[in-house]
Amino acid sequence: MKTKHIFYSIIFISILFGCSNNTKKKKPVNSNSIVKYAENFSISISENYIDFQILNPETNEVEKKYALVKNDTIKVPEGYTPILVPIKSVIALSSTHIGMLSKLDVCKLVKGISNHTYIHEPSILDRYKKGEIIEMGEENSIPVESIIRSKSDLLIYSGFGKAFPHQEQLEKLGTICLANYDWKENHPLGKAEWIKVFGYLTGKENSASIYFKIIEKDYLRLKKIASKLKSTPNLFSGNLVGDIWYSPAGESYNAILFKDAKGDYKYANTKGTGSTENSFEQIFSDNVNTKYWFNPGVESKKDLLKSQPKFKLFQAYKQNNIFSYTFSGNEFWERSAIEPNHVLSDLIRILHPELKLKNKLYFYRTLSK
Repeated sequence: MKTKHIFYSIIFISILFGCSNNTKKKKPVNSNSIVKYAENFSISISENYIDFQILNPETNEVEKKYALVKNDTIKVPEGYTPILVPIKSVIALSSTHIGMLSKLDVCKLVKGISNHTYIHEPSILDRYKKGEIIEMGEENSIPVESIIRSKSDLLIYSGFGKAFPHQEQLEKLGTICLANYDWKENHPLGKAEWIKVFGYLTGKENSASIYFKIIEKDYLRLKKIASKLKSTPNLFSGNLVGDIWYSPAGESYNAILFKDAKGDYKYANTKGTGSTENSFEQIFSDNVNTKYWFNPGVESKKDLLKSQPKFKLFQAYKQNNIFSYTFSGNEFWERSAIEPNHVLSDLIRILHPELKLKNKLYFYRTLSK
């Protein structure tokens, strides 16, 4: 289990670093876009094709334009890369991609993944064991031969503002490379809205639209319930890596969730969409009496004290109010982006026990001894 603890800590920190500390970003310049919350893509319906544009989160400029066509004879505008839809096969290099494909019941299209160790979806694991899915390895070091051997129409990668390695060569050979910036979205519903992209790519756009409306309605319902509560319990988040404590910045995805759950997040007023960096001494001073602690990166108090014995002095430690998602690690990384309503439900249930909600926690658990 130690390997997985290290993995989740690395993922946690990489997400925090991956989100820049810029303030609010611009929406894609496309007045006809059907996108409501996401800031890093736009989709609009043209007469003969679907206009799909990806926005670079760092530059706020359009990074790539795609024309989704149902017939390869359709002429697309200059500067657009055509994608014949519905796609017949895909390499999905992130857990969130698997989660969205699973919701649309199209996991059968997956021909390649990054690492089976961190997959939760049973059908993907089953097909991997049967040799029907190729394990590609890390995103920046995948052998071109493995991608070609998969014979996939599309490769979806996380996107770090750069083209995928050997992208031009791969696209000449028939595999389109598409950057997915769902992990760069700050609004929880913005992350979930990327399911619309997968919907149009796989011919499941109606299913994706219906699913997103259900998620949106439930998220906003929960947010409204929380907004009417009188209590606003205080909380902090994050963990100590080396000598630095990383916490979500005040305009980040996690900070928005804490706010929508009617929690008083200690660093809600900090600027930026990434992470704040503090010394342990500062965190101790700010939060020794804070009631709740989220996302410590471990599953037990024993593991917590191994990294810093003084953690036992925190009120959250004494009252057993430390909550982690690492119990459901693979499941959390696959599903949390596409189920923000369930993440919000967990936070509300934890922070406001006075509601006496009947449903169980989806992702979070208290730390064991």
